[in-house]
Amino acid sequence: MGCVATGCASPSSPDTQSVGRTAPTQPHSSDARSVGTGGDLIPIVSDNVAMAGYNDATRVMTVLFESARVYEYYDVPPQLWESFIAAQPDPWSLVGYPQLVQGGYAYQEVT
Repeated sequence: MGCVATGCASPSSPDTQSVGRTAPTQPHSSDARSVGTGGDLIPIVSDNVAMAGYNDATRVMTVLFESARVYEYYDVPPQLWESFIAAQPDPWSLVGYPQLVQGGYAYQEVT
């Protein structure tokens, strides 16, 4: 019964050998997925943000506003990026301004 919950095969199962060979290739929980866009800008549904991107390796979030101004925000945790994306169509008013600007993250205009 415990193998049903864990997905393992019983020793008498013909699939035991294949399960044993494939298990090591499964990703570990620490590297299961990457967050962000690798720094590439993606379209954002918003009245004032045109595009945004996040590089999880450098923890830099880039925001291109409809005004054509581009800002980089530094040392941004991946959870903040995910919240920003999930807050569409109001990512700036719900997450960007209150968490990035008022939260005190270092930033600079790059345009």
